[in-house]
Amino acid sequence: MRVWDSSPKLGKHPLAGLHIVEKRLQEAGYSDTLENRGRALREVIRDGIYTFPAPTNPDIPPEKQERPYVILTERFIEKRNWDYVAAQLGLARRTYYEEQANALELLVDILRQREEAIMNPPSRPVNLEAALNTLADLPLDVVPKPGPLPPSSLMPLGRNPLFVGRQDDLTTLATTLKGGENIAIGQTETAATTGLGGIGKTQLASEFVHRYGRFFAGGVYWLSFANAKAVPAEVAACGGTGAMDLRPDFGELPLQDQLRLVIAAWQQPIPRLLIFDNCEDPELLAQWRPSVGGCRILVTSRRTDWEAVLGVRLLALNVLSRAESLELLSKHCPDADKDILAAIAKELGYLPLALHLAGSYMARYRRAISPADYLSQLRDPALLEHPSLKQKGISPTGHIQNIYRTIALSYDKLDDEDSVDE
Repeated sequence: MRVWDSSPKLGKHPLAGLHIVEKRLQEAGYSDTLENRGRALREVIRDGIYTFPAPTNPDIPPEKQERPYVILTERFIEKRNWDYVAAQLGLARRTYYEEQANALELLVDILRQREEAIMNPPSRPVNLEAALNTLADLPLDVVPKPGPLPPSSLMPLGRNPLFVGRQDDLTTLATTLKGGENIAIGQTETAATTGLGGIGKTQLASEFVHRYGRFFAGGVYWLSFANAKAVPAEVAACGGTGAMDLRPDFGELPLQDQLRLVIAAWQQPIPRLLIFDNCEDPELLAQWRPSVGGCRILVTSRRTDWEAVLGVRLLALNVLSRAESLELLSKHCPDADKDILAAIAKELGYLPLALHLAGSYMARYRRAISPADYLSQLRDPALLEHPSLKQKGISPTGHIQNIYRTIALSYDKLDDEDSVDE
């Protein structure tokens, strides 16, 4: 980084010999000179910085999690002096250099992963017999530990280390999606997790992916169905670079050709796991689920009235148990009084999203408010107005963290002309 502004010096650097730099030279059409090799290395490093992970830990302020990106962007891309950057972040000199070192280590990891991806591309095509044997090994009597996903998978959500409980639900999903010891090729088994907003539908689906995804050798593909107009783009992304990579020129094809290729791949007998997250419209499910092939589909939805012709087996989630709720809050506040935490969990109705928000709030403000004081505040009749339940952050599933708005989404679906809803 000391020779960031000098392309010839960068071109002489050992990093300029990386495969990712060679690939950039070819993709950009640069002639192989020291100047261009240094230019390509700078672009590779810059792109690595631009893809730093977004904040995901609810217990750490987002601005602190974004420091690695800010430091490297301001210091080297924007060419700011270190003291200017440190002042903007409110860091002492020693702390600044420690943070910069951590940022560079993160950058090294990103470059290493990209280099390894080029040196060790996934083997293709997937052997059908081996893939079916892998699916046959999917355990039904025990929940496996989290593991890596198959090559070419498209999964935007990392595993939530705070996930608790749901063991029976996970095994139910496993049994349904595996479809028994003998795989019925051409028949698509579909499971759906349904329930109130904040009940943990998407979180359960994500946990299932990280624990069972490796048994679907054809890959795992997570698609958001929250916006019907965006679904075609979600489907097309499954066939591009970093996913199934169906053709070298896939990204240059018209959207309809991309969709045709993806659907054709999904209709092959290779076992794949498709997650249709927030799929509320039965017509969307009917339109995009492959009619034949080895795909299994896991839907998350608020609906409970799927038409029988779709073959959807429902798994209606409940709130967490008292013990699970206490375990979740204890992960946020390990030193807090268990009786107080249990009372807080009861006050929040054991709703997973509410528990997550409450735990995050108590951990963040542990020096300003005790769990006992927080419990007293929750017993106010205006419970949903408490700031802890109206946070603006993003959850591990990428959903809005606001209990009032989450419940309102379900409440607004009630029909006052229906006696039960009324």
